[in-house]
Amino acid sequence: MNDLLYKCLNNANRRKILYCIGEEKRCVNEIAECLDLEQSLTSHHLKDLHDCGLIEKKRDGKRIYYKVSEPEIIEILEKGKELGDKLEKRC
Repeated sequence: MNDLLYKCLNNANRRKILYCIGEEKRCVNEIAECLDLEQSLTSHHLKDLHDCGLIEKKRDGKRIYYKVSEPEIIEILEKGKELGDKLEKRC
């Protein structure tokens, strides 16, 4: 089991970032705006996601763009959300 992966996915902001960049590459400012987070906090989460291999970054001039490296992670997040909703109804 990859504990680093689960540690990355344990944070709601990181999951939101993955959804935000799931469709298209975005720079840190766009991601911060999408999530209504400060740029420094967004950058911290992006570093963590990059370190665990879930996102890739590519420089284009002065900007760095981020994208999901493993598209199936969005499907996994969706399945996890469905299961969580199902379990929540049982409580």
